[in-house]
Amino acid sequence: MADDGRSPEPAAPKLRVSFEQSGGFAGLLKGCVLDADELPADESVELRRLVAASGLDVSREDLSRGARDRRQIAITIDRGGERVAIVCDDGCTPEGARPLVAFLAARARPQRP
Repeated sequence: MADDGRSPEPAAPKLRVSFEQSGGFAGLLKGCVLDADELPADESVELRRLVAASGLDVSREDLSRGARDRRQIAITIDRGGERVAIVCDDGCTPEGARPLVAFLAARARPQRP
């Protein structure tokens, strides 16, 4: 193989996202853990894009007052040795994070409490 003078692209940092959704009217618990390196290439690219666009880069808890029937969402993002943990509910989910939440919720499966 000939050297074309270009340096290889740097490897993307490790990315692992844990998701848990609980509460709501039925009180169901759903969740998933996605490792970008173990996903099909197109899903890995999409997960990385959604995490980058989410604006979730600082750990925080933001829950609505008096909203017992709202779904609570917990997301932990482990990215290249950095960890961010977010807890919010339907009413407090940041707008930029909604596509990520939808992506994760579509892959979540029922969990035992």
